[in-house]
Amino acid sequence: MNAYDLVRAEVMIRGYDARWADDAEQYDVVAIEAEFRSKLTNPDTGASSRTWTLAGKLDGILRERGGEKRTLLIEHKTSSADVGPGSDYLKRLRLDGQVSIYYAGAAALGHQLDGVIYDVLIKPSRRPLRATPPEARKFTKDGRLYANQREVDESPEEYRDRLIEAVSEAPNEHFVRAEVVRLETEVKDGLADVWAWGQTLREAESTGRHPRNPDACVRYGSTCPFFPVCTGEASLEDATLYRRSEVLHPELNTNADDRLLSSSRLSSARACQRLHRLTYIEGYRPAEDADALRFGSLIHLALEAWWLAPQSQRLDAALATLNPSPAILAAG
Repeated sequence: MNAYDLVRAEVMIRGYDARWADDAEQYDVVAIEAEFRSKLTNPDTGASSRTWTLAGKLDGILRERGGEKRTLLIEHKTSSADVGPGSDYLKRLRLDGQVSIYYAGAAALGHQLDGVIYDVLIKPSRRPLRATPPEARKFTKDGRLYANQREVDESPEEYRDRLIEAVSEAPNEHFVRAEVVRLETEVKDGLADVWAWGQTLREAESTGRHPRNPDACVRYGSTCPFFPVCTGEASLEDATLYRRSEVLHPELNTNADDRLLSSSRLSSARACQRLHRLTYIEGYRPAEDADALRFGSLIHLALEAWWLAPQSQRLDAALATLNPSPAILAAG
């Protein structure tokens, strides 16, 4: 994590606070980072799975102070996609099985959800300005660089000013809140999909066959970290590329339980069963987490602190989580 990423995270958290601090007073915080375990049941027969247990961690559970006093789950996402009204991103939430899992998880914790609030933080598209390579520099007659060229990199402080300007000019484009309500039949349909995937994964384990999906080698503009292994260009034993971990579910407070079915695990299985095998059965991970994953985790940690803190201290508490250690900056 470098200084520019930390500046971008800071600006996003400041913008989130400015956009939603007043709205947050409508809710009482019931729980933050609530971990759950729930039986996976066949929605058609009511039979419980003898293989899988649903598991996950809920970002937060809120209860309205006025009106209907609804109980709502709040989920935080960071994205670079179009999340405007009518976007595919928002439409997809209607189909996302993760929502049904959340309903089941909240029920296991004793909370009946009336809806889910998705807070999506859009990463500013502006990037740090870099010095123009010497061989590409052009000068005016009086020896100055052309206006669109730079002699040195933009400083983190200069970058912060440009990001603040961009976010302040279009807050609704950077902070989108959408509410998803699931009917009972929709929750049932979502859990039926999860049940079916549980059956598929159990069969894959019993046969030892985990088909590759070449259509998923590149997703969201990023290449699968195990692509070199599948193409025969690298080995899982290469410690510079991969590590083996006993922590199969880093988002959960458990070391090694291969019978937990989480949203992250299901996502990897839907993408590619070979990816699922390498990650959740054999326990391999990239030697270094992807930048997007590290950044999303940083934002997530800050928002956790934001909701836990008293109203007057929320921003300070969130920003405090962004103070890096020298080791973090050196790694960036």
